[in-house]
Amino acid sequence: MSGNTKSMKKTELTKDRNMLFFFGAAIGALLFILTYGTAILDPFHDAWILRSPDIDIRQHYVGFLNFYNDAWTFPLGNTDTLSYPHMMSVVWTDSIPGVCVLLKILRPLLPDIFQFFGIFGIVTFALNGGFAALLVHKVTGSKAAAIFSSPFFIMSFTVIHRLYYHTALASHWIILAALLYFFTDRKHDIFKDALVYALFSFLCVSVHSYFLPMAGGILLMDTIYVNKDRKKKSLSMLIPLLSFCISGILSLYIYGAFSSGVEHGGFSIGEFNSNLNTLVNSLGYGLLPELPLAKGTQYEGFGYLGLGMLLMLGISLVFLLYKAVRAGFAGTKAYLKEHMRAALTILMGLCFAVAAVFPEADINGTVLIPDVVPGVIKRLMGIFRSNGRFIWPLVYIIMLSCIYVIFRVIKKPVLAYILLCACLLLQAADLKDWVMEKREFYTAEYDFWCYLDRYGPDKDSYSHIVMTFDNGDLKMDTGYFAAKNGKTINRFYFARTIDNAVEDQLEAYKEALAAGHPEPDCIYFFNEETLDEWDTGDLMIEEIGSDLYIGY
Repeated sequence: MSGNTKSMKKTELTKDRNMLFFFGAAIGALLFILTYGTAILDPFHDAWILRSPDIDIRQHYVGFLNFYNDAWTFPLGNTDTLSYPHMMSVVWTDSIPGVCVLLKILRPLLPDIFQFFGIFGIVTFALNGGFAALLVHKVTGSKAAAIFSSPFFIMSFTVIHRLYYHTALASHWIILAALLYFFTDRKHDIFKDALVYALFSFLCVSVHSYFLPMAGGILLMDTIYVNKDRKKKSLSMLIPLLSFCISGILSLYIYGAFSSGVEHGGFSIGEFNSNLNTLVNSLGYGLLPELPLAKGTQYEGFGYLGLGMLLMLGISLVFLLYKAVRAGFAGTKAYLKEHMRAALTILMGLCFAVAAVFPEADINGTVLIPDVVPGVIKRLMGIFRSNGRFIWPLVYIIMLSCIYVIFRVIKKPVLAYILLCACLLLQAADLKDWVMEKREFYTAEYDFWCYLDRYGPDKDSYSHIVMTFDNGDLKMDTGYFAAKNGKTINRFYFARTIDNAVEDQLEAYKEALAAGHPEPDCIYFFNEETLDEWDTGDLMIEEIGSDLYIGY
């Protein structure tokens, strides 16, 4: 084959990939608008965030605003406005650190109050759709299958569950992109793989660090696969994985994850694990009834496939069982040995399933395999205490495998498309009520005001806000006010705590008040309990709500 012909074929292949990505992304953007509307895309409209029933999205937004409006420091992700005078990183406010840093760079061109979460949502849906289309095309070879099956990945129950609750964690395009890389046949190049692995690691940290073990697990299988034909094994094959680890550590350092004095103790893996019923448990979001959980925190391991995908899974299992019986054990074993990527995909899915349910296996409210893992080991692994989230790669492996079986094992294309459309319609019916509920909330009109906009002294008369007690809603309210008006607050909600430092600083404020030398430029929030405990001296106390007072 001439070089010119090769070049033409490569160009044509690139055009096909671009087209598939474009159509998948367009479907994703359209489905986002149908679900969430367009009002939240307005970067100046943030009342929908501040009125959200989920405190997490408020935490992410307020965390971003305070970092965005604060001066630059190094490491780049740090700010002291949320836990004054202590530095904390936007990594620990789950505010999507990569986007936060980028927008802070553009800060001179942008307004003081700016919400990117609406735009991030539509970009997330678009990327989920684009990578899903490429992934399905890669394993089926069918462009039509890639386009028509992309909604399963875009409107995955796991994505809908996360978006605008833990917004960053809806970025499942990272998982899909890692799977796409795993399924891509390519010339083995250690240093090119090292660069790609490092990029994946950087993207994971820039969005949310929980994607690190997910992408890392997929790329580990990729390393095994691309080295399968190497007759002589050497440590050089581990260079890409090493670059993944180094890139992740450096990224976390640059974003300030190691410089905040956070307290990692007390967290234990398995506190938020997954239930074995997760693939069929809608938790009340779909048409299937909600199944019980062994503990309430297992909602973190939500991995419901949806009725349409469950039907496709059932059909796929029947076909696979039929072929396995015909081939016999020896034939099935030979197939998996010959098709190592398929075997590694099965192994990958099993590993993620075990990681998600660790350290015990529960079905509904019953413990099948008790937790016998020593506490010291669980605490060492506690950095990923919400390990139920590791079920997500398995969800997409199952989806991809089902679509592969429908289009590659069933030899009648017409039957395959009929099955796909029927399952897609059933999936849509399963999602309909939840989607309508989302649309109703995100297209409504809201307004928002802060306590300190209506009560207390003139804004220019103080610089620091001291909360003498812990209250989630109040922290979000005062954090937003602080970001708007260039103030600091002494406590906030972080994914990792600095409670000891906060309490020490609070004690210093308390002692200064008792000594008649209050910290200058401070305003205080009290409830009835702390108002009785603190010696407020000459402070003017104003009651502004039920069990809520301002001192100044």
